[in-house]
Amino acid sequence: MEFHVIRSELLTELQLMLGVIEKKNTMPILANIYILAEDNQLLLKATDLEVGIISLCPAQIVEPGEVTVNAKQLQDMLNTFTDNQVSFSMSKGSMLELVCGWASFFIETMSTMDFPSIPECDFSEPLRFQVGFFSNCISKVLFSVSTDPHKYALNGSLMNLNNNELNLVSTDGHRMSIITSEMSGDFHDADAIIPRKTLLELQKSLKSESPESEFLMSFMENRIFFKVGVRVLFSRLIDGKFPDYNKAVPQDNDIVFELDRSELLNIIRRKAVLSSDKSKLVRLTFSPGELVVVLKNSERGESTDKLAVEYDGELLDLGFNVDYLLDFLKSMSNDKVVIKIKDVASQGLFTVVEDTYDTDYKHVIMPMRLTG
Repeated sequence: MEFHVIRSELLTELQLMLGVIEKKNTMPILANIYILAEDNQLLLKATDLEVGIISLCPAQIVEPGEVTVNAKQLQDMLNTFTDNQVSFSMSKGSMLELVCGWASFFIETMSTMDFPSIPECDFSEPLRFQVGFFSNCISKVLFSVSTDPHKYALNGSLMNLNNNELNLVSTDGHRMSIITSEMSGDFHDADAIIPRKTLLELQKSLKSESPESEFLMSFMENRIFFKVGVRVLFSRLIDGKFPDYNKAVPQDNDIVFELDRSELLNIIRRKAVLSSDKSKLVRLTFSPGELVVVLKNSERGESTDKLAVEYDGELLDLGFNVDYLLDFLKSMSNDKVVIKIKDVASQGLFTVVEDTYDTDYKHVIMPMRLTG
């Protein structure tokens, strides 16, 4: 096997492959990527047995062949080169030689027979989504996905498509994100819980494409497949029962505050500096014309900010987890955010103003009990 490739192009694909590969695994072959050199391109594959990615990279093929090599070691080697063309060839038995200018490396390979089989999908009846639209949807729900392994069904985001209405939902039991959009076109119904890691890797691929372009989504048995440009990402779906999210959305939060997102984000960032595992409570006190935001930590200090607001009602004293507010504000791109409150003991309903895409977004955060 022998081929020549542009270093920067191969590194771009490797970076995406490494997101799929688990840093700690019990099977050495899963730390490798599979490379098939033929037809003036490299076919690249990586998987952790749950999530996988297949991609293509242009190359000049001198002699076709296939090999698997450690993905992280290959990336590290390529990063040390300064020229942009790299030559690969098999030599010294199972060693793969990399040559770039006057520099060279040898890297140990493993048999392609040991590499796991990769599922295929023909995308015969795919769902089609605009890249920018779906990337926006992911960014608004991903931060609420639970990372608690004991909450298996919540370790992903529910995608529900019914009568051309798309709902993407995530929750960790303390907060919940829901984004809804009416889809135009012919969409068949779908209901699936997509793992958090899958959404993370899909987001990376979407970010590398034009927002106006389309990508494909398809289902086969208990797997979901995405075709983004030349790349195919696939994943097992989470087999579990997602909670009824409609029941968790407060319906009568009629006290409304509209705030500048960047101003509030800067305030909450200052509060997060003083927070700790034992002190996450941030107090939001609304009074006529003013919002006062306070976080007190007996071990680190105290931070106070004031912000002018349009409000002429009674004093409202609210408590929320500072990390939850920070995650919400960081994940939005809108200029204005809206907080809707029923009373000090009820959930806060957070929305955005003038979303770029035609979506309805809701974020619910459970309150924290105020003391003192």
